Amino acid sequence: MKDKRVFDVTGGKDEEGNQVQAYKKNGSKAQSWKIVYVADAKKYQEKGLNKERGIEINRPFYIISKMAF
Repeated sequence: MKDKRVFDVTGGKDEEGNQVQAYKKNGSKAQSWKIVYVADAKKYQEKGLNKERGIEINRPFYIISKMAF
Protein backbone atom coordinates (compact mmCIF):
# COMPACT_ATOMS: atom_id res chain seq x y z
CA MET A 1 0.00 0.00 0.00
CA LYS A 2 1.30 3.45 -0.92
CA ASP A 3 1.82 6.19 1.68
CA LYS A 4 -0.99 8.73 1.78
CA ARG A 5 0.35 12.04 0.55
CA VAL A 6 -1.11 15.50 1.03
CA PHE A 7 -0.25 19.08 0.10
CA ASP A 8 2.59 20.29 2.32
CA VAL A 9 4.46 23.61 2.46
CA THR A 10 8.13 22.82 1.92
CA GLY A 11 10.15 23.44 5.06
CA GLY A 12 7.00 24.32 7.01
CA LYS A 13 7.60 28.07 6.55
CA ASP A 14 4.82 30.47 5.51
CA GLU A 15 6.90 32.62 3.17
CA GLU A 16 6.16 34.26 -0.17
CA GLY A 17 7.12 32.00 -3.08
CA ASN A 18 7.62 28.89 -0.92
CA GLN A 19 7.08 25.59 -2.71
CA VAL A 20 4.16 23.24 -2.08
CA GLN A 21 4.87 19.53 -2.31
CA ALA A 22 3.12 16.20 -2.01
CA TYR A 23 4.39 14.75 1.28
CA LYS A 24 3.56 11.91 3.64
CA LYS A 25 0.66 12.90 5.91
CA ASN A 26 1.94 13.90 9.35
CA GLY A 27 -0.66 16.38 10.66
CA SER A 28 1.73 19.33 10.86
CA LYS A 29 0.73 22.96 10.34
CA ALA A 30 2.49 22.81 6.96
CA GLN A 31 -0.34 20.48 5.90
CA SER A 32 -3.17 22.60 7.26
CA TRP A 33 -5.08 24.62 4.65
CA LYS A 34 -7.98 27.03 4.73
CA ILE A 35 -10.44 26.70 1.87
CA VAL A 36 -12.57 29.77 1.10
CA TYR A 37 -15.41 29.19 -1.31
CA VAL A 38 -16.08 31.95 -3.83
CA ALA A 39 -19.61 32.46 -2.47
CA ASP A 40 -18.13 33.12 0.99
CA ALA A 41 -15.21 35.24 -0.17
CA LYS A 42 -17.17 38.49 0.25
CA LYS A 43 -16.74 38.09 3.99
CA TYR A 44 -13.09 38.70 3.28
CA GLN A 45 -11.31 41.14 0.99
CA GLU A 46 -13.39 41.51 -2.20
CA LYS A 47 -10.91 42.68 -4.83
CA GLY A 48 -7.36 43.78 -5.48
CA LEU A 49 -4.08 42.40 -4.25
CA ASN A 50 -4.05 40.58 -0.92
CA LYS A 51 -0.60 41.67 0.25
CA GLU A 52 -0.48 39.06 3.01
CA ARG A 53 -0.94 36.18 0.54
CA GLY A 54 0.49 37.78 -2.60
CA ILE A 55 -2.50 36.91 -4.80
CA GLU A 56 -5.23 38.81 -6.62
CA ILE A 57 -8.71 38.46 -5.08
CA ASN A 58 -11.56 37.24 -7.33
CA ARG A 59 -9.20 36.51 -10.20
CA PRO A 60 -9.43 32.94 -11.55
CA PHE A 61 -6.31 30.79 -11.39
CA TYR A 62 -5.19 27.19 -11.54
CA ILE A 63 -2.21 25.23 -10.31
CA ILE A 64 0.05 23.25 -12.62
CA SER A 65 1.92 20.38 -11.03
CA LYS A 66 5.51 19.72 -12.03
CA MET A 67 5.14 16.06 -11.11
CA ALA A 68 5.74 13.64 -13.96
CA PHE A 69 2.78 11.69 -15.28
